[in-house]
Amino acid sequence: MDDQRIVVETCQIELIMVNGLRISGETFLQLQGVYLTGPQRVGEILDDDELFLPVRSSGQVQLVNLDQVVSVSLSAEFEFDPLLALGEEHRVRVEPVVGDIVDAKIFVNLPGNKSRVKDFLNQKKRFLLFLDDDRVIYIARKRILRVTD
Repeated sequence: MDDQRIVVETCQIELIMVNGLRISGETFLQLQGVYLTGPQRVGEILDDDELFLPVRSSGQVQLVNLDQVVSVSLSAEFEFDPLLALGEEHRVRVEPVVGDIVDAKIFVNLPGNKSRVKDFLNQKKRFLLFLDDDRVIYIARKRILRVTD
C-alpha cells in the first residue's frame, strides 16, 4: 500500500452555475507536488484537464461540472500574485450569460506584443481572470456574452 499523501489546503470559493444556482464552499489546493513551485492556485485547477471540481459545503463534498460553471470568485488575498498584474491594464465591464455584470480590470501581456482586450479574451483558456478590488473572479470564456472596455 502506498503511504504517500498529498498535502492540501482549503480555499473558500463561490460559483455561479449556468442555471443561476450559487454554490459557496471550500475547494482543495495542493500545497506541494512534483510540478508545483508554490501552492496550487484555483486558476490552475480551473484550466486543468479535469472536468469536475470538488467543493465541500455543509460537511458534504459535491463534484461540480466545470462545463456548467459561469464564474468562480474568491478573495484576492488568497489568490493574487503580483505577476498577475504585469502587462497593460484595461478596465472592462463583463456581461456573463448568468449573474451580475462585473466591472473589473485585466492585465494583458501576451507573446507577440499582444496587449489588447481582444487578445486577452481570445486566449485558449477555459477560464479568464478578472480582478475586482478585493476579489479574483474567473469567468468561463464560453459563458461571456460581451465585454466593454
